[in-house]
Amino acid sequence: MSDTSFLFGNIAVENILGFMLALIVVIFAAYISYKLVKAGLMRWTSRSVARWTARLTGYAIFLCGLYLIDRWFLGFDIGASLASIGIISIALAFASQQIISSLLAGFLITINRTISLNDWVELGGLPVTGLSQVKDITFTRTILRDKDGRVYVVPNATLLSSKIVNYSKSGFIEIPLTLILPFEIPFERARDVILSVLSSHPDVLPDKRSIGQTVPSGIRSSFFFQGYTWLKGDPAELVPRVLFVSVTNQGNTVSVRFWIRDVVRREEITSEVLIEISRQLKIGQDK
Repeated sequence: MSDTSFLFGNIAVENILGFMLALIVVIFAAYISYKLVKAGLMRWTSRSVARWTARLTGYAIFLCGLYLIDRWFLGFDIGASLASIGIISIALAFASQQIISSLLAGFLITINRTISLNDWVELGGLPVTGLSQVKDITFTRTILRDKDGRVYVVPNATLLSSKIVNYSKSGFIEIPLTLILPFEIPFERARDVILSVLSSHPDVLPDKRSIGQTVPSGIRSSFFFQGYTWLKGDPAELVPRVLFVSVTNQGNTVSVRFWIRDVVRREEITSEVLIEISRQLKIGQDK
């Protein structure tokens, strides 16, 4: 009696179907392992370390499971393995360049410490994300969420080729303001009032909380690595400045520059400073 089994190459079709079902089980097992390892490590280490360790564990389980089911169902026939996932293998062949590029970019971002979890960053070029927080970094993509709650999924290759402003690693940010003061307000009085407002605001540097703290500054570079390092800085040197710029038909133009630490509240802090300066100098108020 002849064998009525259908063959694909030299592998029976039922073996290929069994391999596909087992592959789904392996993927599910790798995902569950990732969740369990991450949940267990979150109690003992940082979220970044827990996620990367959990991902490596999940990938290891997936590769081991793939090897076992390939050996069991397909006799470790590489040709049959590729044939059993024909459409997927074709898609991977077309996408391999993008995948490899993103994988290498993710590795370089991790090694160079360009960004880290929870950093507040802003990307130059496309996509325009505005001020966003890093919520997750995977092997191929980075997840950003802006202040309005929008989530951006950025391929690591795109991220690596973009200009990145990392406010969290810079430590401080300078706020420039331009004011036009009425001619009846002397510059010396305006300067004293503005400096007094800035020195009394709890979020304007320097303040008592920041004196003597360690701040990020400088670049670490070697043959293999280039990234950010931590050096001691003195926030007391970040003093506010009030400069007379020019005279216009509307009044005297004054430049005000001061430093803050909380970049997320940049607009709120600027608004509070302007309101208090306007109140004390009685700008726009009837006298």
